[in-house]
Amino acid sequence: MKKQTWRHGIVFGVVAALAVSVAACGSSESSSSSSGSSGASQAQSSAPKPITTPPTTVGITTPMSSAPSKGKTFFWLQCELPICGKITQGVKAATTAAGWKYENLVFKAADPGAGLESALQRKPDAIGITGIPSAAVKAQLAAAAKAGIPVVTCSAGPEEPSPTTYAAICSHTTGPDGENQALWAVRDSGGKANIVSVTIPSFPSLAATVNGTADAVKKHCPKCTTDVLNLTVDDLGGGQVASKLIAYLQSHPKVNYVMFTFADLAAGVPEALKAAGLDGKVTLVGNGGGEAQFKAVAGGAHEAWVAYPAVLEGWQMTDAAIRLIDGGKLPADYQSQIDHLPTYIVDTPTTAKQLAPSYDWPGPSDYAEQFKKLWKVG
Repeated sequence: MKKQTWRHGIVFGVVAALAVSVAACGSSESSSSSSGSSGASQAQSSAPKPITTPPTTVGITTPMSSAPSKGKTFFWLQCELPICGKITQGVKAATTAAGWKYENLVFKAADPGAGLESALQRKPDAIGITGIPSAAVKAQLAAAAKAGIPVVTCSAGPEEPSPTTYAAICSHTTGPDGENQALWAVRDSGGKANIVSVTIPSFPSLAATVNGTADAVKKHCPKCTTDVLNLTVDDLGGGQVASKLIAYLQSHPKVNYVMFTFADLAAGVPEALKAAGLDGKVTLVGNGGGEAQFKAVAGGAHEAWVAYPAVLEGWQMTDAAIRLIDGGKLPADYQSQIDHLPTYIVDTPTTAKQLAPSYDWPGPSDYAEQFKKLWKVG
């Protein structure tokens, strides 16, 4: 297994479960050719509207029976990349609000097992980590289960929690994000969307985004098209994504929407499109927009980016840990409530400017107050 694969496996919260090898660049057709005007009009009018306003709830609805026990310790294993710094903000704030102690270690992405072993040696009450599939830390998770220390996570990929692996998994699927992006493209195009999803197939969790897009297009615009441009970790690390995308677009001139399964894949793409004379011929859409993407939308760029609440992840993991320590188990429908983080599409200068000055979205405006209410703390 390549160490580089683990490192890039946590570039973004949903880029989590990694395969044992890296697939080669390629593409594959998944729907039929472009539509006529009547079919296009029907697709535009019948497709549901995408979510383009910020969600107002944190997703978790079951209140605790009493306030959290004080003085418990949550050990947060933080990855080395910027996205995990945002999650850390949430973990710190949440543990403080709950009256818990916070401990932290930045682990090496190439060796997550060592990080978990270090956390276990401290004997905390609960441990949190993101972006690592359970198979990569199987022995350490078994040791945690034996010691009675629950390990909670986000974005571990397409797997279910269990007594011997992760006790709770938030951001379990990004399928709804792929669906929402597809609905946006179908309606924005007037039912004439020809979409290519840009992804790295060695990250299985990204398949949910790609499949969500393809399924929504098939259901709501059968005469639209979807395709996939498969890239590799080396393409991303070597700055080759933009050039390979340009080559793809030049050989697929009907494609008018490019969807990125995470924003890092879009680095350098706007500049490359302009240099190739393709500026304005394709619309960029993607999951987990960052400062560059939201500033572009704020400046008038015709793009659409999913706002991903990384800070909220920290609160969700802390919530799960509290419930497991104080109650011994999670509510019956809890996992379904945290399967997908609340997200929305930012597609206008007005909504993008609302994210200034950070050009980030931590979660619903009163997310902290919602958690405190669930926990019965002031």
